Amino acid sequence: MKKLSLSVVVLLMCYALTFAQEKAKSEPYKNWEIGISAGVANFAGEYNMFKDARFNHFNHWNSDLNFGFGALVKRNFSHVFALELGWNYSNLTGSWKYDNRPIPDFKTEVNEYDLNTVWNINNLFSKNKFDRKIYWYAKLGVGATHLWKKVGVTPLNDQHWKFPTIPLGTGVAFRLSDNVKLSIGTQWSWVNTDRLDGRRTDMVNPDGTRGNIKPGNTEADIFGTKLYTHVGLSYSFGKKKPEPVVVEAPIPVPVPVPVAKPEPKPVPKVEPVPEVIFVQPAVVGNTYKINFGLNFAFDKWNLDAKSSTELDRLVKDMTDNPTVDVEIKSHTDCRGAASYNMTLSEKRGKSVKDYLISKGISASRIKSLAFGETQLTNKCADGVPCTSAQHAANRRSEATIVIWKKD
Repeated sequence: MKKLSLSVVVLLMCYALTFAQEKAKSEPYKNWEIGISAGVANFAGEYNMFKDARFNHFNHWNSDLNFGFGALVKRNFSHVFALELGWNYSNLTGSWKYDNRPIPDFKTEVNEYDLNTVWNINNLFSKNKFDRKIYWYAKLGVGATHLWKKVGVTPLNDQHWKFPTIPLGTGVAFRLSDNVKLSIGTQWSWVNTDRLDGRRTDMVNPDGTRGNIKPGNTEADIFGTKLYTHVGLSYSFGKKKPEPVVVEAPIPVPVPVPVAKPEPKPVPKVEPVPEVIFVQPAVVGNTYKINFGLNFAFDKWNLDAKSSTELDRLVKDMTDNPTVDVEIKSHTDCRGAASYNMTLSEKRGKSVKDYLISKGISASRIKSLAFGETQLTNKCADGVPCTSAQHAANRRSEATIVIWKKD
């Protein structure tokens, strides 16, 4: 039960952490990756593949949690798919629990070698494929296992290599930087042998027949199961491709064509028109900063009480001066895709505009502009490490009173 609970905790972490993450903007690139892992392993039972067997899944042992470690080399072909060559080592131990027979404890040394397909589950089911800071992965492959019985009942008869081994794993990966990644996962391994517990499985039916062996075979058709739950660190080789610098070509200046100088024409006398002087209201040029605690919260566009107070002052000035209009400029920080940030700043501008309209200001007097992450107030661009407060300074909206020129 303890081993099963440990695996369930890992799976819940995979789900909760990968679907509650913030998005990171990154260009795709292919790379190689190497890594190491350490964790705990235990004997998880046996599966009899003979359908008429008396028992198809059983575990007669109180299996222990044992220290294990491993290494991997992986080739990432895309943001969805990778191939991984992996190895892990552990000792499996346990004591007999089925009846009162004096069966000694077992101890088996296991070296497992796998070739796995690795799938980024978040990118597999999302239309946006990119290097996520946190993502849920799954893997499935095939391999071979080398066994060495240290303590047990039945000898291996020098049949130490067991093929095939079928590994199935899942976990969650945390990208600590562009090249370093932390992962927490678990892997079930089905090994084509009944010697993981150091003992040959041979159950006899009451009528004398061998109940766990297919007729015609001399050995039980059994897969032993190992569970390896681990934490790993890996390093990726290769760097992101720099964004191309677009240089606009200079616009050619046309060479003026000489023309004949026309004869001057008499200029008719024009009566002077009285000049009309327009005195603009004193509120023109006023800027109202819409702050929400520390500006807009991450990935939010709703207004708070402090923002409403600032907008109420703007409403009063526009009501007292019906000839003026207002221009709203909304921004985001650099985190997230550029197209997503542009949409988010449009939503923030709309929330300000809707508030003014709800207070009786005509929509024709309000102009809303979205800039996304294109006008940052500080150095916090893509790839520059910044604090949450520095990112928050870029999530803002500003309203400025202007007068549109009218014919």
